Amino acid sequence: MVATLLVPTAFASDFVTKSNLTGFQLPKGALELTDEDFSDEMVGLLEEVADSLNGQCKYHELLYWEGSPAAIAKDLNAKIPKTFKFTSLDDGETEDGGGYEQFVLKDPKVWYAGVWFQGEKDVILAWCNVVKK
Repeated sequence: MVATLLVPTAFASDFVTKSNLTGFQLPKGALELTDEDFSDEMVGLLEEVADSLNGQCKYHELLYWEGSPAAIAKDLNAKIPKTFKFTSLDDGETEDGGGYEQFVLKDPKVWYAGVWFQGEKDVILAWCNVVKK
């Protein structure tokens, strides 16, 4: 199931330098994917993370990068404001040999639930803002 989540189609909207959801600056080459690319399974994974926080997703965003996952992660982490606390909730391997991590980013005003998928030479980041149920 997870492997099918990792293949973006041609529905990308555009390259972006700033997240429309979080306002964070993004590593170079971020491609924002459209809702057609946001599979029901991906939405379900985000909802699981939000549910673990006693919340639910309000808005979501799906981003894709080609390149070194380690370099992209390092660049993204450097751009996240220091007011946010990162907590890893779960990680593992995907069917195609890649990896995933479910996480939450919190600051005093806003929480984001996310799922990070990485292959050998690409990354998909799905995240949403969490509101209390």
